[in-house]
Amino acid sequence: MLANCRLKKRIVMTDESNKPALIKPPTISKRHPLLNWLLAILLMVSGIYLSIIEFAGIEWLSRSGCLIVVLGVWSSLGGIIQERLLISRLNFQHRINVARTKRKLRLLKVTEAHKDSELQLIEDEFDDKTQSILQAVRLQLGILEVSLLITGTLLWGFGDLFFKLI
Repeated sequence: MLANCRLKKRIVMTDESNKPALIKPPTISKRHPLLNWLLAILLMVSGIYLSIIEFAGIEWLSRSGCLIVVLGVWSSLGGIIQERLLISRLNFQHRINVARTKRKLRLLKVTEAHKDSELQLIEDEFDDKTQSILQAVRLQLGILEVSLLITGTLLWGFGDLFFKLI
């Protein structure tokens, strides 16, 4: 009986927040946009440099704009993959959280109504987290994609005029 009370106290104390202690919540990578923009800037600088030295006798800035457009399209594909990874991590954490809560409630021998309400709270929290993560990922990566596509298209279309106006 005493061991059972200790077990109940330990479970309640470790599961009070209904969050796994060792698993950190999934977040959006801040490196992805930074690396894409650094690569885009490197492409622009390379295009300017190669155009100044007239490498192979052709203009390179507009070609770097084309590569930036390709980078923008690739970033959208990377965004889809990142979104799927974040959702799969969140699903994994959700399954762990549900299993721990069911175990805790089973050991505490609570009523079915209480079990259902606890599990519904976990489901609601999961839905809220999923929506907030999806919204944040789509916003961040949408801004990245559009900004790269606009920058690349402008360079691609008007890059040759840059050196004619100077």
